Amino acid sequence: MTFPYKKALVIGGSRGVGRDLSLKLAKAGVRTVSVARNAADLDSLSAEAPAIEAVACNAADNGVAETLLADHAPDLLLLVGGHNPKMQSITDMSWSDFSAAWEIDTKIAFCFTRAALQAPMSEGSAIVSFASGAAIGGSPLSGGYAGAKRMQHLVSNYGQWEADRRSLGLTFTTIYPKQLIAGTRIADRAASAYADARSMSAKQFMSQWDQPLTPQFIGDQVMELLQQEAGSATYGITATGREIMA
Repeated sequence: MTFPYKKALVIGGSRGVGRDLSLKLAKAGVRTVSVARNAADLDSLSAEAPAIEAVACNAADNGVAETLLADHAPDLLLLVGGHNPKMQSITDMSWSDFSAAWEIDTKIAFCFTRAALQAPMSEGSAIVSFASGAAIGGSPLSGGYAGAKRMQHLVSNYGQWEADRRSLGLTFTTIYPKQLIAGTRIADRAASAYADARSMSAKQFMSQWDQPLTPQFIGDQVMELLQQEAGSATYGITATGREIMA
């Protein structure tokens, strides 16, 4: 079956889920551009898959969204990357610490959604935004992260509303990984912090889930959705599969 998208732009494509999706998309024959801040991580990705075009920049910087969409004209935009929050009590945070995810994750969602609508991206294009399970139940040791990821979902909804109002033919989809993603830096940091708060080991904390949720499993689930042209919906993913969320 032919993959329905021709060119993908992956924001946060050098690590974790973004890296796995970049590799899977390239293998599927999709021209793939992976964007990340860390040049060394991008070099590692390029060494593994030379067909992937790597772009080192901060996707949250002003004007970057417009430039990337204009330069690469993707019909698939994946917003995967974001802030790795400090894990500590709210009493130990500054406002800068607390609000960091709003200035990165939420700003990226806002800027790329706005650019996708203003350009606009071509009819039939898809924008997939990754929120977080923290946005469902909160995360008291990560400051404003949970709220920022919830707002990221709302921005995606606003984008769909505007695209429908303008008859642009764009599809906005939100993905919620509903477990900490095993082996990622943010999961390692969060598991350690919450384990310490409960006087247990990080391994014990992660054992609350019978099966680990991995970047590779999420990548497989998202690729299946994209193959089916997922549509305007919100999906939760755990280690046992995916479900449509209300």
